[in-house]
Amino acid sequence: MANRDQLILDHLPQVELLARKLHRRCPQVELDDLISAGTIGLIGAVDRFDPARNLKLRTLAEHRIRGAMLDYLRQLDPLPRAVRQFQKRCDAIPTLSENPTPDELATLLGLPTQKVIHWSQMVRASKTIPFETLPESVRRKVA
Repeated sequence: MANRDQLILDHLPQVELLARKLHRRCPQVELDDLISAGTIGLIGAVDRFDPARNLKLRTLAEHRIRGAMLDYLRQLDPLPRAVRQFQKRCDAIPTLSENPTPDELATLLGLPTQKVIHWSQMVRASKTIPFETLPESVRRKVA
């Protein structure tokens, strides 16, 4: 047990390093939350570590830590991965007009129109709106 605890403590700087790297790409997520998720991954790596397999704990830990952080980020995202990729593909189309029709998008992306309509609705529904931008009448009802 003491050896396990020491291994965890020895590799905590690795968790912080990986969390800081990921935090640079996702600054809207709290660094402490990434570190917490990474620590859980580290604990899993230490528990699964088998010195007889001729692997370094650092290598296994890095894989587990990064995976735990990415799993945490996926939990925060309300959209499935396919819909998020659809959104990125739409954003990357340079010739896209202000309000393209679903048929235009479907043609450009090579997707069925129904799927484009459904995924576009999901993307719109997932967007957050700052409270201050809501009309006064709506803000009074909410408050």
